Amino acid sequence: MTRGWLYRPSGVWTVRILTLAATLGIWQAYASGLNRALLAPPSEVAQALWEEAVTVGNIWPALGGSLLTLVSGFGLSMLVGVPLGIAMGRARTLEYVIDPYVSFLYALPHVALVPLMVIWFGFNLQFRLAYVFVSAVFPAIINTMVGVKNVDQELLDAGRAFCASERQVLRTIVLPSAVPYIFAGGRQALSSAWVGVVVSEILAALTGVGRLIVTYGDDYKTANMLVPIVVIMGIAVAIQSLTAKLQGRITRWQAVRNV
Repeated sequence: MTRGWLYRPSGVWTVRILTLAATLGIWQAYASGLNRALLAPPSEVAQALWEEAVTVGNIWPALGGSLLTLVSGFGLSMLVGVPLGIAMGRARTLEYVIDPYVSFLYALPHVALVPLMVIWFGFNLQFRLAYVFVSAVFPAIINTMVGVKNVDQELLDAGRAFCASERQVLRTIVLPSAVPYIFAGGRQALSSAWVGVVVSEILAALTGVGRLIVTYGDDYKTANMLVPIVVIMGIAVAIQSLTAKLQGRITRWQAVRNV
């Protein structure tokens, strides 16, 4: 069955561009009659973006600090979350002990932990890393555990029939089968980590793109304040797009197996 034009890449991008153009047009028309302290039109936001990126260059040091926090916090969450998820998926006793706490902390709004984190770490880098870690580690744990628990039982039985050790079963059967789940958890954890970076910087107001938002917001410079917000949105979209393509390439064998 031939797909319609709207389902082709040209159709998809045409709809996206037209939607973006309509949104910017409505925004421009609505914001032009407002006080600039309330909302700046996209033309002024674009000018402020040029100033922040080229003329003044404030956005680059702030973005560098935010990305450093993102990479560090996300890496730490994966180093802890994936092995713990594998252990919980393979050891039922460990799952029974830890799973209630993982579920509780995952459902808990992490902002509620901010006062305690501030007492422990202050407002420095340790606080931001701790907040990003808490934001990202639980998706990694849960998705990895689900992937390990959903390994085809016939594959496990075949491994045991050939007298494979637990390490061999884990390396040759469990981990390859759980890779799509681990990668899905990593994508979710990365997005959550980026949210955690911005929230922690807004709360600490010391560095990064979050500090720019707070600083320009306090000065009622709405156009400049929207610049880091646009950058945050762009990075979030890039994270989702790049990780989706990477997941498709790494787990291509999974799609072939499901055909």
